Amino acid sequence: MTETFADADRGAIRTLDDGWELRFERRLRHSPERVWAALTTPEGLACWLADAKIDPTPGGEMVLRFTQPDHPASPDTDENRTQTNEVLVFEPFTRFEHTFGSAEDSIVSWRLTPDGDGTHLTLIHRVPGRWQGARANVLSGWQTHMEGLEDAIHGVRHPWSWDRWTALRDAWAGEFPA
Repeated sequence: MTETFADADRGAIRTLDDGWELRFERRLRHSPERVWAALTTPEGLACWLADAKIDPTPGGEMVLRFTQPDHPASPDTDENRTQTNEVLVFEPFTRFEHTFGSAEDSIVSWRLTPDGDGTHLTLIHRVPGRWQGARANVLSGWQTHMEGLEDAIHGVRHPWSWDRWTALRDAWAGEFPA
């Protein structure tokens, strides 16, 4: 098991036997209830991640439709931009887990802990080994999306930047052996 750690905003990646674990941590100056709403409601998710339909019960569907501008890395087609995920854990204000990328072994876990006048947020994404070529894309995607959480908590849609995503992807790609 090897670990690669970057600065706090970039997150960390850890190699597992069957893939990777991505980890991002943030301290947000908002209550767990407000952070939870940004992570688990269609209104909140639309501000920073994707348009969403969500059944907030274990076994329920979470359908995401990514709305970034058309780009060669992600053409604007339903097949490319829509994914159906499964809600695995839904414990209000503390823990939310779901599949990601239409793969049952790609698991995203959101953990919220009260922290003084705010919330300590941890995102852990278990990425399957077969996604090896996509590690830099996934890392830069989460990092870019998470930069919009503060706006989402305020109910403001955070603009997506392909230039930002590309710069982060290229920086991450340089850290992985060929």
